[in-house]
Amino acid sequence: MGKLRAIRKTAGLTQIQLSQRANISRFRLCMAEADCLELRPYELAAIKQALKPEMEKAARIAAEFQHMDAVHEQTV
Repeated sequence: MGKLRAIRKTAGLTQIQLSQRANISRFRLCMAEADCLELRPYELAAIKQALKPEMEKAARIAAEFQHMDAVHEQTV
């Protein structure tokens, strides 16, 4: 779970936002991020579902930047 905090931050969410979207307690999320608690399978599934829109948005933005770089390199 050590990566959970980094993934959440990359998605641009606070612990409160993610816990509300995933419908799990902030305490459990905090403890999981600190590697003091192993989340239940349904909690992990809920977190993945809650993060999915944010990660898809980040992927679209990254793709747009790659496209802009490719266009820029062609014009240089």
